[in-house]
Amino acid sequence: PLSLTQRCNVKDQITLLRIKNSLGNPTVLASWTSNSDCCNWRYVECDLYNDRIKSLTVYSGSISATIPDTLGNLPYLETLILRKITNLTGQIPATITKLARLKTLTISWTNLSGPIPSFLSQLKTLTTLDLSYNNFNGSIPPELATLPNLESLHLDRNELTGPIPDS
Repeated sequence: PLSLTQRCNVKDQITLLRIKNSLGNPTVLASWTSNSDCCNWRYVECDLYNDRIKSLTVYSGSISATIPDTLGNLPYLETLILRKITNLTGQIPATITKLARLKTLTISWTNLSGPIPSFLSQLKTLTTLDLSYNNFNGSIPPELATLPNLESLHLDRNELTGPIPDS
């Protein structure tokens, strides 16, 4: 049973447990258990005011999977960092556009591939977008130039072609 001092929002906890399951229950997420407060889990940070998940930062680890669609079900997420997960493959799911508060999106040193999705331009609160050190190909979507708050863009070490869009 959950403790009476549980801070974690139940919906966020269920979402994180689904993400863990989608990633194949990797050992790096061993602290993510249903009988513990998700605000105390490794890689997770909760907002002090509303106890919702505001940051998810997963570094390295033997995760062989694609990015789960369920990531889009963390509505208060401001920071999402998936870094040095070399067996993370596939593409960025469109459900990421549900993260309306997202300020930092870093997916680097993975094996994601395909085109950089133009739907990332829907993340109007983004200040940092780092998709470096992947296998993205094609051209840089011109829609990224419409991100009103973008301060930092890292797309190096991919297989991109074509011109850099005007900003």
